[in-house]
Amino acid sequence: MIKTGWGTRIAILYIGFVLLMGLMVALCMQQKEDLVSEDYYEKELVFQDRISETKNADALPERITHQITDKNIELNFPSVFKGKNISGEIIFFRPSDASKDYKTSIQLDANTRQLIPVNNLSKGMYKMQISWKASDTAYYNEETIVMP
Repeated sequence: MIKTGWGTRIAILYIGFVLLMGLMVALCMQQKEDLVSEDYYEKELVFQDRISETKNADALPERITHQITDKNIELNFPSVFKGKNISGEIIFFRPSDASKDYKTSIQLDANTRQLIPVNNLSKGMYKMQISWKASDTAYYNEETIVMP
């Protein structure tokens, strides 16, 4: 049996600790990180506007409803917007993978309905963020949906 002094034991312990820390740093550097948004600071500055838009949407007599079919996501906007000029966008935000996010503009038919093809979305959970403007009033609605 080889006898080692206390100095050698401390050196082995120190070298082992340094190697373990180096391994942990290397593993952390390879971890993929997706921010919620690249311009999150600017969005945080206008967060009060988002709160007001959400209150406007909550005050509507009807809510936006959705139905997922084999080919489309059918969004039905409140009937109070029938015949009105609506502009805005729909964002399907995938928290687990930013590369699977999908964005489209609002283009309602005469029945305040919009169809969005499901082939643009992968299976999994999305946050459907709808922001629109009608008659100089801004609205915002957010729902969590799961694509089958």
